[in-house]
Amino acid sequence: MLADDGCLMISYQVGDVFISHSQEETQEMLEEANQNLQEEIDALESRVESTQRALADLKVQLCPKLGSNINLEADES
Repeated sequence: MLADDGCLMISYQVGDVFISHSQEETQEMLEEANQNLQEEIDALESRVESTQRALADLKVQLCPKLGSNINLEADES
């Protein structure tokens, strides 16, 4: 699809709606969305690492009290 000024218009999906923007605007939107997703991924990875450290600390505390009566091995799934 071409705009009135002759530049190529690209459909960009926002939720359930497609919005037409110039190629430059679409590229900027994609870069911003990619950056936002990367920030979210980094935050989630940080939470995972924090949780794994907490679990390791708990394991250290529980093993002397409970011995091998419970399964405290790391679940890699």
